[in-house]
Amino acid sequence: MDMSIPIPSVLFGLGGKCILNWALVFFQKDHICRSFLCVFSLSVSIVDTVLTLFVTFIHLLQDINFLGWRLTRYHVCFLVQILGIVYSTQHFVILIVTILEHLFIVLRRLQHGMWKATWIFYLFLTLTIWLCSVIYVLKFSNIHPFLEDAAHFQADHCWISSLSIISEVAIFVAFLLLGFIIWHSLKYTVQLAKNPNCLITIKIQIHMRLIFIYKVVWIFLDMWVLFVIFLLLHVVLPLDMPSFLALNCAWFCFLNSLLIALALCIVYPSFELAQGLAAVPPDSFCEWKKKFQQFAKIDYF
Repeated sequence: MDMSIPIPSVLFGLGGKCILNWALVFFQKDHICRSFLCVFSLSVSIVDTVLTLFVTFIHLLQDINFLGWRLTRYHVCFLVQILGIVYSTQHFVILIVTILEHLFIVLRRLQHGMWKATWIFYLFLTLTIWLCSVIYVLKFSNIHPFLEDAAHFQADHCWISSLSIISEVAIFVAFLLLGFIIWHSLKYTVQLAKNPNCLITIKIQIHMRLIFIYKVVWIFLDMWVLFVIFLLLHVVLPLDMPSFLALNCAWFCFLNSLLIALALCIVYPSFELAQGLAAVPPDSFCEWKKKFQQFAKIDYF
């Protein structure tokens, strides 16, 4: 679905997004290069800032010559439309890469001594995603911007596509949870088939896993409950989000915590988390190890 937005509103939205992005990047400065999502958040902040300054400059001057190209205020819409479409192509890639990274970290397949090599890999992966998405958009997408031949009443507005991030994430997480449930159901079924006398043991394992999942969900919602309520209202109410605002650092922070919770539920490192031994991806909002140590003290007493 497309929406008509005044150009000043587009610039105001981009400016507010840049401020939010850099505030959250500064908040996570201690581990900004220790995860793919943090590195990608930094790249989004840089791209948004450069684009915002550039299109604002074009809009204010209305007619400039840049490297032999004559740019007018109509090209503001064109550049913002391209950015929105680029973001829409990146979303699922970011989801898949992040959940795989979190699973590997929780399984301790990434060692702390490999930090430099990991940082280089994150940077390479980020640049590759940007390059592939831009090439895809410019080569295969169908963009119809309003240029100099646009009608007068359209001159101060941009037609921007909307993006439903929530539905995409819900579908992705639902498939992961379905696969997780099927895998464990088959696992327990095979154990019971091999040893029919282990029914009580399986029930205990299922009960302990459910307790662990409850703790993970509680820690996640303790931080993000207001954001979850906002997302639910966004689903219920007929609200559209412009595609150029869809990917931002606030969304990345929420997504990071959500996928960490999902990875922990899949791997189930209950004892390791309580003892502070499990490797947990960087998260500036949910203190996973600290909270599980508190749970362990409560369970002990």
